[in-house]
Amino acid sequence: MKNAMLFCIALLFSVSANAATLSLSTVGSSGATQEISLNNNSTVLAGGTVANTGSWESLFDVTTDVDTPVRVEWSFNPSTSLDSAQLAFGLISGPGGSYVGLPTIFNITGDFIFTAILTAGSFFAVDIFNATSGILKYDLSISAVPVPAALWLFAPALMGFFGLRRQALKTATA
Repeated sequence: MKNAMLFCIALLFSVSANAATLSLSTVGSSGATQEISLNNNSTVLAGGTVANTGSWESLFDVTTDVDTPVRVEWSFNPSTSLDSAQLAFGLISGPGGSYVGLPTIFNITGDFIFTAILTAGSFFAVDIFNATSGILKYDLSISAVPVPAALWLFAPALMGFFGLRRQALKTATA
């Protein structure tokens, strides 16, 4: 009976593990055109086009309704080289606000992927900028990293094994 209850509790945790809803909004750009192309709750996609040479910047706000790890992926067409491109990611004061503290800055020269933890009710910014580039098209994808159901099922199984061991020790001493 106790094992059945533990299984049901673990099942409830595994069902709610993928419940993060992400939202992405454009804040502004200079020298680039931005667009949000899809929002299916756990993955948000955006894209943009840089139509001229020289410096450009694209800024996006990201929020979530529950604390969740996310995977941020940026890619661009390979016909253009990025000499001094950077991606900044960090906590901001509100929608379109300024960074709280210093953002994490990544120097990028090609396709780029990193993971981060988003906290519910906070606003985060993804800022992509480059001082010297030609015409290019880029894609930005932010997706929630699901917690595997096996993680939630492992703890009750481990507790069950400890319970069996304790019961065996009681039987051996009696």
